[in-house]
Amino acid sequence: MRLAARLAPLLCALGCAQSRADVGKTSGSETSARPRPALSQAPAAAAPAAASAAVSASAAAPAAASSAPRTPLVDGPRVYAKTRHVWIRPEPSAEEQWIGFLWTGGSVRLRSETPQPGPGCNNFYAVEPQGYVCVDGERATIDPNDPVLRAITPYAPRVDTPWPHSYGESTGTPRLFRLPEGAPLTFPTLPRTIREDRRQVRPRSTVAYSTETTVGDKTYLLTADFAWVSKDKVTPYPQITFQGVKLGGEAQLPIALFRGKDRDQYRRADDGSFAPNGEKFARLSHVFLTGRREKHGDDEYLEVSGGERWVKASDAVVPEPRPTTPWGAPVGGEDTTGKTPQGRATWIEASIRGGWLVAFEGTRAVFVTLISAGRGGEPQPGRDLIETASTPVGSYPITGKFATATMEAPGEYIHADVPWAQNFHGPHALHGAYWHDDWGNLKSGGCVNVSPIDGKYLFEWTEPAVPPGWHGVRWLPWQGPATTFIVHK
Repeated sequence: MRLAARLAPLLCALGCAQSRADVGKTSGSETSARPRPALSQAPAAAAPAAASAAVSASAAAPAAASSAPRTPLVDGPRVYAKTRHVWIRPEPSAEEQWIGFLWTGGSVRLRSETPQPGPGCNNFYAVEPQGYVCVDGERATIDPNDPVLRAITPYAPRVDTPWPHSYGESTGTPRLFRLPEGAPLTFPTLPRTIREDRRQVRPRSTVAYSTETTVGDKTYLLTADFAWVSKDKVTPYPQITFQGVKLGGEAQLPIALFRGKDRDQYRRADDGSFAPNGEKFARLSHVFLTGRREKHGDDEYLEVSGGERWVKASDAVVPEPRPTTPWGAPVGGEDTTGKTPQGRATWIEASIRGGWLVAFEGTRAVFVTLISAGRGGEPQPGRDLIETASTPVGSYPITGKFATATMEAPGEYIHADVPWAQNFHGPHALHGAYWHDDWGNLKSGGCVNVSPIDGKYLFEWTEPAVPPGWHGVRWLPWQGPATTFIVHK
């Protein structure tokens, strides 16, 4: 599997995600997130020539509420992206490897209003907090009144919400680049690179869309890359609202989370036996535990904080993190090692079959949630991870972060505009999944799935940070720390 467009080596295996139809993928960019020699400007994506497109003036808004501007942000001089993958380079040269990128309708403040010429571009502008963007008028502009920019901004991804788009599953539909005559509103001619290079959406692939419009008796969805698909060929996904637990104060480990189905609550009798009390722990709920455990027969029971309730250990996901940090300090204790990493000393531990993830700052646990790892479980000796839909085990830095990224699998199957992707091992990523709600169980093609809400939280929490306005960032070791991601069985 691979990341579509140009992030493939960064996030390239869509076997990482599994839809309700058991499809999953990833796709990518022109280079790996690991340091490499300077790279030349990537060629423009081979997308169909843009034609006029139409959108209803009364089109339905996306399901997720958002405070994102629906007109270009004007708070000082900015550079605005009119297409996907507007690269940010460390120097004013298209021959330098990219360090981040802007996305359709996005923008970033300028550090200087004076352009600089450089290899591959006559007008590089310095942007906040670092780097340079080529402004050629076609892919990027400094004019907030640019007609293309103003036309596309209302339909740009809403990255201030966990759900940048609305989503659905395709039953098989062509992609249109022009609507029939009579559409109430048309876009100006769009940059050809704004669209992905595909003419159809295969059955079981997913669709990310921003709005809909009706022409005659036919309703169309506007996809995230400004193509149109028939609404009757897309089955909407319900919005996934599960979220993990922020830790701090009285909210501390141990904790029990419930996957799969509702689970019995138990009471303890005077003779030490346990029996259901008639109440249930709801699926995907959680309770904090006292740490007290008792055995009865072949079963172990865990005491719930704040009342006479117990949970059967085999019914719950109870995260049990390692006792020391990656650099040897005691978890929950004082760090006297002198080896604390730079930055916020962030690290994440995830259990594939346990179905849990815990995030740490230094020695302190700050967040816990349920995950869905590869449906093949841990790696199988001598077999390819993608072939077996297995999740790699080991300790990895977060090497690239992308607010949205289309993921591809062989056969032109896609997961469109997957949110909050964080690459950690070749084609494998930690990312939000909008196509299932089966948290805690093996589900993906090899990546580590989290809910969109958890995905956004972790995306904004991990290192390196994504600067304001940037859509993606690439970790380069000499520029600062990266969060360590530890994955085990």
